[in-house]
Amino acid sequence: MRRQLGLTGAAIFALVIIVGACAPSAPAGQSQGTTGQPKRGGTLVLARQGEVTLLDPHKVPAFTSARVFELVYSYLMRLDENLGVQPDLAESMPTVSSDGKQVTVKIRKGVKFHNGDPLTSADVKYTFDRIIDSKTAAVARSFFTDVSTISAPDESTVVFDLKTPNAALLAYMAHPNTGIVSKKIGEANADLSKKETAIGSGPFKLAEWVPDNFMRFEANKSYYVDGQPYLDGVRINVVPDESGLAAALRTKAADMAIIFDPKVARTLRSESGVTLSAKPSLGYNLLFVNTKRKPFDNLKVRQAVAYAIDRKAIIDAVAFGEGEVAGPIAPALAQYALPTSQYPLYTRDVAKAKQLLQEAAAGPVSFTMLTQTTEPAYAKDIAQLVQAQLAEAGITMKIETLEFTQWVDRWLKADFDMAPGLNGGGPDPDFYLFRYFTDDGNLNFVTSYKNPTSSDAIKQARATTDVAKRKDLYATAQKELVNGVPFIWLYVGRDYFGLLPTTKGFTHLPTGSIIYLRQTWLDK
Repeated sequence: MRRQLGLTGAAIFALVIIVGACAPSAPAGQSQGTTGQPKRGGTLVLARQGEVTLLDPHKVPAFTSARVFELVYSYLMRLDENLGVQPDLAESMPTVSSDGKQVTVKIRKGVKFHNGDPLTSADVKYTFDRIIDSKTAAVARSFFTDVSTISAPDESTVVFDLKTPNAALLAYMAHPNTGIVSKKIGEANADLSKKETAIGSGPFKLAEWVPDNFMRFEANKSYYVDGQPYLDGVRINVVPDESGLAAALRTKAADMAIIFDPKVARTLRSESGVTLSAKPSLGYNLLFVNTKRKPFDNLKVRQAVAYAIDRKAIIDAVAFGEGEVAGPIAPALAQYALPTSQYPLYTRDVAKAKQLLQEAAAGPVSFTMLTQTTEPAYAKDIAQLVQAQLAEAGITMKIETLEFTQWVDRWLKADFDMAPGLNGGGPDPDFYLFRYFTDDGNLNFVTSYKNPTSSDAIKQARATTDVAKRKDLYATAQKELVNGVPFIWLYVGRDYFGLLPTTKGFTHLPTGSIIYLRQTWLDK
């Protein structure tokens, strides 16, 4: 029997709202003003560093690509300003069976893809079948491994039957890698990574793409949100380095900029005529550790490296103090994130590191850190600090730097010893753990880390809606993971946007999303 948010279903939805409420609120003055009647027209110029890698909305994890997907594609659900889950392409909140094993979504009628084709339940079913198919190698596959079958009983209804309840399922339906694609286009094109196949039902259409230069989007005049978008279009300009973002805003060559580098954010704070919006991020900075390779196949070597790292020094030097030391779950999810004071490996102890290396009997420890030029732009700064810190413990670390697309290729092949990274987060703890640290997580290959205790705890936490039980299970998982060192979690920083005063109505989510460009307007 299904009913609107009954028993387990209600608990699942409540969890999404509770966790969303744990997210940090924006300091006063950070939201762009929405007073006054929105003006129609104009093309908003958004500047950023970093080019899109590929355009398949299900296969590419890069932030640069995700931001494009949010403009082109539609999602069943969306996150609101408080990170609560709201219906988007869905016409209302899904109904959930009393046992939590069946979720029914009613989609809006009359929605059209950019090419004029109607969007129906068949397209939604095709999309999620494609995501779940292991052959697709979809970024979001692990989010939906509990789904056994998907059916489309009529043109506006999609039914997800689950093997076990999934407390994070509705939030995952808002993930940027779950954009709804056309079944017709997908079946006709094995490759959805090209401009010609980037046909969604989102607020903007991709009209022009000059790689390493710009992408131009035109407003979708048939968009299903009444009256939106207000803009005629959006142009994303790629700058060679983040220092160019400040110049673009200063000279009004850009209306808005996505900023990762705290040095640039610091510069913009002193710029008159520019608003810097900064929110504690749900993403986190980390070091990926390849536990399959020597010397990191030895737990004591991994732990020695963890003891030798000074996270606070990294925050002070790289983020100018704007950050918090983080563990496996971002501090913003205060209900679930353990205080890092509970982790012995977080207290820097060079003598302990040297002792562990002796116990490991691994001989002189040397390895290479594979470092990227962007995402984040400060990856090399982190690498150099870690290199100096490890040297104090007698560990030799070399640095190899690659352009981001080359770095991603190596990362996807797990062809590295250690690598700095910036991982996105979300409003549920499952976002942080399931993909990487369960036995069947689709990103487990990155570190090859196996731990039945943490894996089982993460799976059980996903399947229950009892907050107390989830808290205990996630506590177990976090302690196991920190001690096992498949990642070296460093810190959460700030999510930054730079905006001109003429850019109005944009809602800044701490996920870095630009989905709310659909309601943004230019006061020019």
